[in-house]
Amino acid sequence: MVNKLPDFERAEANITKIVIPGRDGFLTVDDGTYQGKIRSCECSLDDGNIDDVCAWLIGSSEVIFSNEPDKKYKATIINKIPFGKIIPIFHTFIIQFDCQPHKYSLDSSLISLLSPGTIFNLGTADSLPRIKVYGNGAIVLNINSTMINLSNVSEYVVVDSELIDCYKDTVLKNNDMSGEFPVLIPGLNGISWSGSVTKVEILPNFRYL
Repeated sequence: MVNKLPDFERAEANITKIVIPGRDGFLTVDDGTYQGKIRSCECSLDDGNIDDVCAWLIGSSEVIFSNEPDKKYKATIINKIPFGKIIPIFHTFIIQFDCQPHKYSLDSSLISLLSPGTIFNLGTADSLPRIKVYGNGAIVLNINSTMINLSNVSEYVVVDSELIDCYKDTVLKNNDMSGEFPVLIPGLNGISWSGSVTKVEILPNFRYL
């Protein structure tokens, strides 16, 4: 049973302060990335095997907290889990989830485009989509101002901005791609292409800070 959920907090930006002699205050350098965060839950166990609980609370996966039921975090449990005993059969413990900085929308289903169009990013941060392009030969894919050149496409190819890889099944196709891996900015995003394309499928991975 969860007794206390983690508080809401935004991920901390990776910003460096630079003090310049002879100048008041400081300058800041923001590299556009964010730190991971630890989210702690206080739990209790009044029945069950502690060894089974410890075996279950290990490794990396996705976690959904009931005070944010429409979001999920990518998390890892690293800390040891000390069990305190209140009464002989009632134990309390703290679980620390080491979370990646962004939380992801559960409403991020696959979007299929048969012709150029737009996608509205529902999140508050740039998302890193997985884009599957169906077609053949040389293809140019445009996401807003980002142009991706794809060559030697046979049936389909996947451009995965989260993995930073271009591939088909288990075969890497990075050598057949040029250009930056695209992001979907919050709000409206234009999607277009040229070449022999029959369909573009986008898993948008909408996310929030």
